Amino acid sequence: MRVFVVFICSMLVASCAGRFEPAPVVSLSTRLASENNLTEITGNTYIVQPGDTLFAIAFYSGNTYRELAKINGLSAPYTINVGQTLKLTATEPPPHTRPNIDLAQTNTPKSDIRVDPLPAQAYGEGEKEKHRNNHKAHNKSSINSVKRRWVWPASGEHTIATVGSDGTNRGLDIKGLLGSKITAAADGRVVYAGNALKGYGNLIIIKHDDEYLSAYAHNDSILVSEQTYVKQGQQIATMGQSGASEVMLHFEIRKKGKSQDPFIYLPDI
Repeated sequence: MRVFVVFICSMLVASCAGRFEPAPVVSLSTRLASENNLTEITGNTYIVQPGDTLFAIAFYSGNTYRELAKINGLSAPYTINVGQTLKLTATEPPPHTRPNIDLAQTNTPKSDIRVDPLPAQAYGEGEKEKHRNNHKAHNKSSINSVKRRWVWPASGEHTIATVGSDGTNRGLDIKGLLGSKITAAADGRVVYAGNALKGYGNLIIIKHDDEYLSAYAHNDSILVSEQTYVKQGQQIATMGQSGASEVMLHFEIRKKGKSQDPFIYLPDI
């Protein structure tokens, strides 16, 4: 009898554990974004405000803190002061002066020099329509290419779209289980791993190219270090509630510092 009771109890525990396996993200609701999620910094310079950190300014302007430190001649611990003006972009070198060319003194016939593209009138009506169709096909292909590039970074019970006061999507929250897997949404280099960005808890930022960053916030544990390269689908953290009231992954895609709607980039559910 005692063995039978133990067997029944173990079966019940296994059954309950199975119920709490992370499910595909299928349920969608929205919430108002917190003040932290609304911040974007544009322009070539920024004046430091009370409470600012170099890490936050870098993230909200689409840079990495190492890039900003280098541009502004800062070294660890990257102290900045209220009222200080930071450069957000490296100074562009002066454009090269193009020498004047006297065609009369060259041996190149004028007919070999093409300055302007063919005028629109060069297209016949049939060619115009063909050009339009090719353009539409190219745009559709570009959208599909964008979606193929990204994957969902986690599974969870449901997803909440983080919406700004202007109605635009500023990220998403995936509610899940403590310790569940978080993976890189695309190939890239880890440019930040820590908890110095207020409101994001344990945070990972991955730089994918000169335009795109992705952020993974409220992690329980961080499994990657800065300056390491990660592949799409590689585990980078475990889900937690650092800096949050419940277990979740807050995920953002930013293009040159500006928050994007992740649902445009992620595969359809």
